[in-house]
Amino acid sequence: MAFVTTIAPMSENKPTPFVLVPEYALLESLPKNLQTRFVTALKLMHEDLASGLCWEQIATQSAISPFHFHRQFSELFKETPGQYLSRVRLQYAVHYIFSKQDYKIIDIAHECGFASSQSLGKALKNTLGLTAKQIRAMGVTGTPRQTAEILTKLAHPDEYGSLENKLAENLPCELVWYPQRGMKLLPNISTEWDTIFETLGERSTRIMGMTPVSQLENSWQDIKTRIGDWQVCASEHTIFLAEGHYFCCDVYIVSDSGYSVALEQLFKAIESAGYQIDPNGYFVEIVRDIEMTVTGGVTFSFQVPVMM
Repeated sequence: MAFVTTIAPMSENKPTPFVLVPEYALLESLPKNLQTRFVTALKLMHEDLASGLCWEQIATQSAISPFHFHRQFSELFKETPGQYLSRVRLQYAVHYIFSKQDYKIIDIAHECGFASSQSLGKALKNTLGLTAKQIRAMGVTGTPRQTAEILTKLAHPDEYGSLENKLAENLPCELVWYPQRGMKLLPNISTEWDTIFETLGERSTRIMGMTPVSQLENSWQDIKTRIGDWQVCASEHTIFLAEGHYFCCDVYIVSDSGYSVALEQLFKAIESAGYQIDPNGYFVEIVRDIEMTVTGGVTFSFQVPVMM
């Protein structure tokens, strides 16, 4: 695998992102009319979890007979509509348990289409072997690597593991030299991306996250990410990134699984290319674009400092 060094302009032009979304990849093979119906069904599955709709009702509302929907969905997705819907509900539930420490488990259960906290607890135990309490604790005392292991179990199934991992094998990465950069530190803003998106909306594209490389293996509570606005004028910069080489990728994701897999693949690519990560540098995250809908995704630029 060969990588060519490019020099990034100060304007930070937006490259075309790599789409790391299993559903998008799978739907490409369908005729347009069937794509439209499947998109409707998938939106219902993701946007209306609290209603507790079963997959048969979703098929009917998408103008597809339940019989044909089950057959076509199972052939395309390698899991039944019921299995997919259950997995999606668990994805959302685990996301809320991890990131929303103040949310009650019963409220999360209802929001994600579970009849009770007991039914959510049973699903978590059967799929992940963990209780909601254990998952919540891991969002504080666990490490990013431990979190990624949990998310892998909720990824889209594939013959050789997860479809997210299979797609990520083609993630384009490049070595980029950046001049010194800066941002205006926002000390009172959350370091949780979801909270940032909810607070700032489309203005999230002004945001940069800087995390010391030396902390990436720490527990979540011991990782100190700095969040700031990098689109202010230089005179307002209060924190700076040193000039240097960064190993980078731009990726469009819609789930925690996609986020985790993209980062894992980026670090694998660095190792494969023979570069050494700068232990004194900062891992950089920049929000390139965001879709402010329930099922909308986010384009991140991930940048890892490397030594030449």
